[in-house]
Amino acid sequence: MEEAASTNGVSEDTDDASEKHEEEELTFLEIPWEDVIFKYIMPCLPLQTKFQMRRVSKQCLEMMTLYFSISRTVNTCRIANKMTAGALSIMTKNNTGLHDLVLRNSKDWLTDPVLIPVLKQNQKLQRLDISNCSFVTNSSLQVLGVNCKNVRTVCLTDCHWVSVEGLTVLAFHCVNIESLDLTGCWGITDEAITLLAMQCKKLQYLSLAKIYGLTDYAMSILAREATSMRHLNIRGCWRLSDDSIRILAEYATNLKALEARECRDITENSLYKLRNRGVKIDVRPPQPPRGLAGLRHRSRRLNVQI
Repeated sequence: MEEAASTNGVSEDTDDASEKHEEEELTFLEIPWEDVIFKYIMPCLPLQTKFQMRRVSKQCLEMMTLYFSISRTVNTCRIANKMTAGALSIMTKNNTGLHDLVLRNSKDWLTDPVLIPVLKQNQKLQRLDISNCSFVTNSSLQVLGVNCKNVRTVCLTDCHWVSVEGLTVLAFHCVNIESLDLTGCWGITDEAITLLAMQCKKLQYLSLAKIYGLTDYAMSILAREATSMRHLNIRGCWRLSDDSIRILAEYATNLKALEARECRDITENSLYKLRNRGVKIDVRPPQPPRGLAGLRHRSRRLNVQI
């Protein structure tokens, strides 16, 4: 009898524990959305999965709508070829607090009518990357300049449509830019670069690679005015000469890195001045003749033996 009673007691305790366990179990949607799901789970999910979750239930749709509305980053570059203008609208239509907008390689679907509304309603934007987007025009740059005056980073790699007018508006209004990539923006002239240098005093990274019309005049102004410059890319600017590098060595005292490959008229005659300052340069210094190197090595060995 006592054993049966004890057995019944154990079973009752087990049933109570299981009932408590069932009561304590939470479903996914009962987990705090903003404090847990949005902060720790959503960053680990691919963008496709986030869109699929919208179709699971009404509550999932509500959760994802809230998530997109308070997100600080929109990055579509990994699935740029699968994105659509409608998908971007879903992600941004209720969001007014974006900090990072990365739409790189959206060459088939990103246009001014799609991008401009996003720029107008996100005045706190700090980073924009529309590299290799073929169907955007300078109208978007003008809206960016007028509405997003605190933008810090702008990437326009291979945006061949960028013109002097678009860059001028950007330079006048976005004076806090720290990083600007104009690689392959062929329409940029010396005048636009000089204006940029005089207006954007906080500029630390600038890529002017493959802007074939760039001359020593622009570099002379850039070296004197952009005193915060730390990294400069002039790769493929074949009109630049040693004069540009000499001016950089004299005035660009904060420069830490220089990319100057494929610049046919830039030689070690000027680059050595920057090397002596510890500036990292992507052009290797010329190697001494093999015979001379061998003589130096032998002389060292002789000195050691003596």
